[in-house]
Amino acid sequence: MREISIIVPVYNKKNTIKNAVSSVLDQTFEDFELLLIDDGSTDGSSLICDELAAGDQRVRVIHTDNRGVSAARNTGLENAAGKYISFIDADDQIDKTFLEKLHDSMTENSADLAVCDYYEIRKGRKTVHSYGNLNIGDKVFEYIREDLLCILWNKLFVREKIKHLFDESISTCEDSIFCIRYYLDNDPKIAFVNETLYGYIVCGDGLSSTYNDGAFDGINKLLSVNGKLLGRIEDDSLKALARHHICRVYYYGIYTYVFENLSMKPFDVDVLSVIGCITRDDNYRKIIRFVLAYPFRDAKAEKNSIAESLIIIFSLLKMKRSIYLLSKIKNVWKR
Repeated sequence: MREISIIVPVYNKKNTIKNAVSSVLDQTFEDFELLLIDDGSTDGSSLICDELAAGDQRVRVIHTDNRGVSAARNTGLENAAGKYISFIDADDQIDKTFLEKLHDSMTENSADLAVCDYYEIRKGRKTVHSYGNLNIGDKVFEYIREDLLCILWNKLFVREKIKHLFDESISTCEDSIFCIRYYLDNDPKIAFVNETLYGYIVCGDGLSSTYNDGAFDGINKLLSVNGKLLGRIEDDSLKALARHHICRVYYYGIYTYVFENLSMKPFDVDVLSVIGCITRDDNYRKIIRFVLAYPFRDAKAEKNSIAESLIIIFSLLKMKRSIYLLSKIKNVWKR
């Protein structure tokens, strides 16, 4: 039995999986197993995984049919033997002290969850995300405002405290929902490692680069579990600010996973139909009104960008073509 099980879902990652695995095998903490869950890859990733397993006894490969990232992670959990669990993406990299420092912090603080800082590389630009100032004030409010529980992979979980598996019925937000449910189930003591130990590398072939059926359902489920988390905040003024942030996350999810990705597709009736279904949704319209108006009521609220405000106005007016066009222009501008 190993101390830590590292679960890596793999789907068509032949160009990145070797580097990701190398960063794991180079760890200063050696009592771990690495589970590579090959989710029906078709690009040769399966053979690469087998080769990596043949070269190190700590690596195990499980081949499955293509059922999605949630099913792959669930397969990993069902086969994991470790006391602690870490999830790593197949195109990311970790510092060689990642496991050691998270494990030490977890055990030394008798914690139920360990979290480290991370950096993100998107379109060649590196951004560092730090949680160094989170130990003040209302902790749940801080966790919500810093999106601490929206991220899966910079953490170490206690295996026996995982009471909910990943939701296989949705195509987005499954990782955030898993983290929030873990928090709601355990009210865990969190150990923070204020060092940048995880590298999140955004690739063009990732989930967020294409529109997936079920994206809207995932965003709505995230809104629901975030609402339960909101109930843990006692101060009414902080709760109002946190509610605004949760609504912004909801709006951002729809814009990122739906509108932006639809704008990468040819303009047709199907695209307009998806946008139209969302802009007619009563809950969506209620939330974006709140996102648009709340910063005018509270100076401490997060401000909306011009593009965000325009999309919200176009949504309220049900201007589907304008939403598509603005999303298209933004994508072109970013490129």
